[in-house]
Amino acid sequence: MTLLLSLFLGLSCLLYGMSVLRLGLERFAADAFKSLLQKMTVTPWRGFWSGTVATALLQSSTALTVMTVSFVDAGLIPFENALGLILGSNIGTTLTTQLLAFSPDSFILYFMLFGSVGFLLISNRYRYLALSLLGLGMLFLALHLLKSGMAPLAEFTVVRQFLQQLGDHHFQGVLAGILLSALLHSSAATTGLVMLLANEGYLTLPTALAFIFGANIGTCFTALIAALVTNRGAQRVALFHVLLNVFGVLLFLPFLTPLAHLLEGLGGSLSRQVANAHTLFNVISSFAAFPFLPLATRFLTRILK
Repeated sequence: MTLLLSLFLGLSCLLYGMSVLRLGLERFAADAFKSLLQKMTVTPWRGFWSGTVATALLQSSTALTVMTVSFVDAGLIPFENALGLILGSNIGTTLTTQLLAFSPDSFILYFMLFGSVGFLLISNRYRYLALSLLGLGMLFLALHLLKSGMAPLAEFTVVRQFLQQLGDHHFQGVLAGILLSALLHSSAATTGLVMLLANEGYLTLPTALAFIFGANIGTCFTALIAALVTNRGAQRVALFHVLLNVFGVLLFLPFLTPLAHLLEGLGGSLSRQVANAHTLFNVISSFAAFPFLPLATRFLTRILK
């Protein structure tokens, strides 16, 4: 019961912390952020960099993707320009995983203390920056709770056998990552869990990478659901997000083991190596897909008339 409670609290704190961090940044930027976002999608290239910066600020590619779907549905952004935003969002979301690779356990209390006090005492919009600091502290607290809760997992034979089996079947790792990310509605949260499992020795690096690849597909689930009741343009944007990440998985999966060796050669903790893999996956797949945006526009228009 203690193990389950610790895992539940840790996972809840992780998701809620991400929500608080995102809320603080959204409220700090307010309507000016949305207005700027619309102006910066005049061309796909502008949209690409706008999506990168916006997702880094929002700390959620899912939030930006759902927002983009709603903008296209309202006719504020042409769907072909919105595709650049989606490419950029995949890069911007890597900032969260890079932050999670740090281990500032001794600063968790200060993050949460200054964040909560600042939110209560500051009267202008900068109070929401303090709220974001509180959310960041909650993220690190969540990882601390999860680490404590997962420590006894190695004692369970079923868990060890399952994780060892995934080590030999990378495609199953991709499917597990898809499912976990879809359930959590966040690739960043899934990546944080995988980083923790790898660092504690429960997952090998190649298996962790397979999880990361799948998580990028699973995070599209929320936008797909949101697009069910929208117009064709918005549905094309949601479908493009899925196709982009499937393209990335097909691009990287054959080279999973060499990629693991490369990351090991670069050094750092296993958490850092997983975070670097997440960054490489998203950056390379987004830049590789960018030249094909005109082709993707025609393809999506043809299949979703």
